[in-house]
Amino acid sequence: MRKALLLPMIALAGTLQAQTVFTSDLEGWTNNLPDGWVGSKTNINTDSIFQTANNPHGGTYAVELHNTTPHKRFTTQPVAVTSGTSYTISFWVRGQGQVRTGLFDGRPGGSSGYAPYNAYVTVSSNSWQQVTQTVTCAYDTTGGEFILSVLSTIAPDHLVIDDVNIEVAGPPAPTSIFDIQFTTDPNGASPVTNQGVLTGGRVVGVVTGAGYYLQSGTGAWSGIYVVDAVNAVNRGDSVTLGATVEESFGFTRLNNVTGFTVVNSGNPDPAVTNVSTAQANTEPFESVVCKVTNVPCVVAPNQFGEWKLFDTDSLYVDDQMFAYTPAVGTSYNVTGPLFYSFGRYKMEPRDANDVEVANSIEEGLFATATVGPVPTSDLLNIDLGALAGSRVEYTLSDLTGRSLLNGLLTNGRSTLDLSMLPAGGYLLTLRTNEAAKAVKVLVQH
Repeated sequence: MRKALLLPMIALAGTLQAQTVFTSDLEGWTNNLPDGWVGSKTNINTDSIFQTANNPHGGTYAVELHNTTPHKRFTTQPVAVTSGTSYTISFWVRGQGQVRTGLFDGRPGGSSGYAPYNAYVTVSSNSWQQVTQTVTCAYDTTGGEFILSVLSTIAPDHLVIDDVNIEVAGPPAPTSIFDIQFTTDPNGASPVTNQGVLTGGRVVGVVTGAGYYLQSGTGAWSGIYVVDAVNAVNRGDSVTLGATVEESFGFTRLNNVTGFTVVNSGNPDPAVTNVSTAQANTEPFESVVCKVTNVPCVVAPNQFGEWKLFDTDSLYVDDQMFAYTPAVGTSYNVTGPLFYSFGRYKMEPRDANDVEVANSIEEGLFATATVGPVPTSDLLNIDLGALAGSRVEYTLSDLTGRSLLNGLLTNGRSTLDLSMLPAGGYLLTLRTNEAAKAVKVLVQH
């Protein structure tokens, strides 16, 4: 629902006048290098930096950058930057190649001191175009270097850049979680990636010492994860905060939290969104508290605490907030926000209430159904018992959850030919609209 609650936060924006922290018209050069540039984080070769008087955007000169190898940095000399402050980088460019912006601020952690880069802008014209991107500082330093990262430049002009201006960005606009998350980008990137936002929501899950899940409203696009090891929160807190929107290996999250406020506490969770395993593997439900119902476990927990459910699709359950050891072949109802890492979605239960065995219904409906013989070398008989005449779907999967056979059982007694399958263990799932039952099958030749 698009009109999700956006908590009061206008006061967080304050009053902030634009403040220029760096400007360069590329007119001054010393020893064949532009004044104010070629900071310590520059790694483009100096013999690939050229002064050009051919069609500058303004004045007499511009800089021409050549780079046909993986991306190279062309950085400013050190300037003072402030944690939590966003900076707007604006410049004019023409030629052929790709360019993006970034910032080195020495921030601790696995980033080697660099902010996430903005997306590349592809340039393919000899007409000047203006590029404006925003970066957010996460560490106070007098040694900040703003970056123009260039890639795949092509002769004759490669990339020509002129009239660079960097200033403190105005206060970020209040932005709902829906508007942060909703995207038509095929890769799932937020439309406000690398921008500062003011937002708010209800804490629906806490990852100790790392962050928390926020949700505003319910349904698709209503949740987001916040990286925050500083501010203590509890499930049920309503909070407002400023932060930077980041894409971390395909997962949209908020980072560099500022202006954090707990508005009130003890609120109930938003309504849970019921989804299929197929829906749970899609971008709209990222970080939303969802529930899958009556889905069998097909793979036990691995060394990372992840176990696999399989219904219309595979869905992993992880131990980010709560660890649970399931029984393979047993069906479960699982609730939790959906995390994304290493190319897969994972449901993250928050406590023991979020995982429940779903056998009570299936034991009644499937009490008279039988499957055998087990083990078998070729034929597997399925007798639906009291379910004869009902619509019963079947899926045979291997122990990785990969579907091998599926169909509809139309008779009270049916036979599957498994003679072509390699010897080993399999899982047969029988499903009606009300329940599902998973049976281990062993094939021996």
